[in-house]
Amino acid sequence: MEYLPDGVSKHFFEHASDDQITYYPQHYLHGKVKQLTHLIQIIAEADKYELVDTDPKKIAARVSSRLKFRQERDKKEMAGKLSRNISMYGTQAMADDVGMSLEEYRNEIIKACYLDYDDPVAQWKKINAEIDIIKNKLNQLKIQSVHIVSKDADLKIKI
Repeated sequence: MEYLPDGVSKHFFEHASDDQITYYPQHYLHGKVKQLTHLIQIIAEADKYELVDTDPKKIAARVSSRLKFRQERDKKEMAGKLSRNISMYGTQAMADDVGMSLEEYRNEIIKACYLDYDDPVAQWKKINAEIDIIKNKLNQLKIQSVHIVSKDADLKIKI
């Protein structure tokens, strides 16, 4: 179990050295991946703007330093040896951010997760089947790149 309350990340980035930000505890993180069989993440933000004044280069360095860990975890998940569940627990701060009451916000989470259905699991299976159909059709297109053009962008991304 890991618990990361609001305020900890801000304090870390304000006081950590560059070496601490990019430190990679390989034995710990790879041991964690080896032992994990299921990962449950609960998002319940009390302050989603906690890092708004934090140097983005520090955040990017921390994220980059954990790349190998995420790759190992994803590899295990793709092999069917690790399952993952990400859930939201609506907080007043999250509701305030979108101009809703806490009850309204939590009801939106219920609808978004199909928890108002008699059988939410069946609904998710139906959606996953639809996604697989679309994914397979897209994969058959053999797209080499995607070109995005707008008023502010002209971006070509190789697939």
